Amino acid sequence: MSDSGMSSQTPTLTAGRRRQPRTWGELIPLPARLQIAIISLLLVAVYRITLTDQVVYRWINDPNWSHGWLVPLFSIYFISTQRTKLAGITPRPSWVGLIALVAAMATYFSFMVVFRYAYPQAISFVIAVFAITLLLAGWRVARIVWFPIAFLVMAIPLPDFYYVKVTMPLRKLASEVAAVLLGMLPNLEVGTSGVTIDYFVRNTAHVGVLNVEEACSGMRLMMAFVTLGLAMAYLGQRPTWQRIVMVLCCIPIALICNIIRVTVTGIIHVYEIKSLASGTPHELLGLAMLPIALGLFALVGWVLRNLFVEEPQEEA
Repeated sequence: MSDSGMSSQTPTLTAGRRRQPRTWGELIPLPARLQIAIISLLLVAVYRITLTDQVVYRWINDPNWSHGWLVPLFSIYFISTQRTKLAGITPRPSWVGLIALVAAMATYFSFMVVFRYAYPQAISFVIAVFAITLLLAGWRVARIVWFPIAFLVMAIPLPDFYYVKVTMPLRKLASEVAAVLLGMLPNLEVGTSGVTIDYFVRNTAHVGVLNVEEACSGMRLMMAFVTLGLAMAYLGQRPTWQRIVMVLCCIPIALICNIIRVTVTGIIHVYEIKSLASGTPHELLGLAMLPIALGLFALVGWVLRNLFVEEPQEEA
């Protein structure tokens, strides 16, 4: 037998990896997609009133929660980044998910009928989404997608009671710090009373009161920046402790940006620059805080990256 004949009969062994799914259609088969679609429609039907009246309505009419539209999109993107891990998992339904789903439904109906409190109703929706994921796919999938699901909480508006309770200290802090900064200006006497700033311009005898409104309290910036900080901490390739620090820095960064905004607004009112005191210019001033915040986030990230420098090990 010739070598050529032998080689033609010898099977060729090729080493390679299994091709990863490129689309959700490849990752999730058609029967599973139909099952997910039906369950999703049923869940939205149950929570329709809560989602439209308590969540979406606030997104549209309350500027403090206008970022809520982006939160579900972020969650979907977070899950898409884990597509490779999810492709290697065989779903194993867990009956613990059914128990969690019953608990979520009991919370929803009890707070809707008996206690009549909207916020726990909306929170139970997030619990129900996680419970359904656990019921259909099991713990291995739930461990991967738990954060994208929990991230949906950032889109649920807080009750007005808690909103006022949180914003009042922020308004006072912004007033006191802005008053100190404004007091450094020449010919200006400044005092604070609660959330208002009283000022007197000596050379013009101009007297005025600057009220730090709720829009300038920092709550709008803080909620948006905490949401952004959580997203950056999740996506960044950092140790866990650095991610925690990034999240904790969201609040002081929001406060710093808000103090800058209140101080600049105070200068505009003191010097009676009426064209910048209200309307579109005032709103643009708020948007100008975004690049400042991103710069501060980048600074924190740079400090964390360079805080500990690993020295190369010497070869023996």
